[in-house]
Amino acid sequence: MAWNGRDMKERLNQFSSAPPHTRMLVCADGSTTLLLDALVGERLSVRVDHQEQVPAARVRRIGCQILGAAPDALVVDRQTRILTPDDEVISVNRVVIAGRESDRLVPPPDELLGPYLKKVGLALKREPLAVSRDTWPLGGTSPACVSKEYIIDCGGAGRVYVHERFNPRFVPLEPRHALEPLERNGRYT
Repeated sequence: MAWNGRDMKERLNQFSSAPPHTRMLVCADGSTTLLLDALVGERLSVRVDHQEQVPAARVRRIGCQILGAAPDALVVDRQTRILTPDDEVISVNRVVIAGRESDRLVPPPDELLGPYLKKVGLALKREPLAVSRDTWPLGGTSPACVSKEYIIDCGGAGRVYVHERFNPRFVPLEPRHALEPLERNGRYT
């Protein structure tokens, strides 16, 4: 489901002072990984911080209400960080996977979710849930950041809930000061 015109206008209004690349990320209904790859100009990698199978009732809002799993059905609860080639964290993600073939939807620890799902040949349909201002969870200052939630519908194989919070150094809410350099050696600073 693509953003409808009213949703798009609300998102653009909420992030009207954000730089263009932030507004594009907020409004996109396709692969976030491809957009982040383009933003940093290099291939990203993933680090799995936590992954376990749990009853959907343990993550009730996501597992039961959003993904529609029965309370006793097992879902995969996964927390990851997307890293630049210099091991800087560009996003922190919470992923919950539910469905008959949920094991098939879990990528190996060194593969990014979206590209992996595409590689295994699944028809993917993204369903946007929310875009908002959030708190960046890493570092001591807890600055504001952009947050995005959506579902990846993988047909009969299952559904995947994704909540991404983006590092404000890469995806800022406000434009950088005009005198600040945007790039150093071809990379954002």
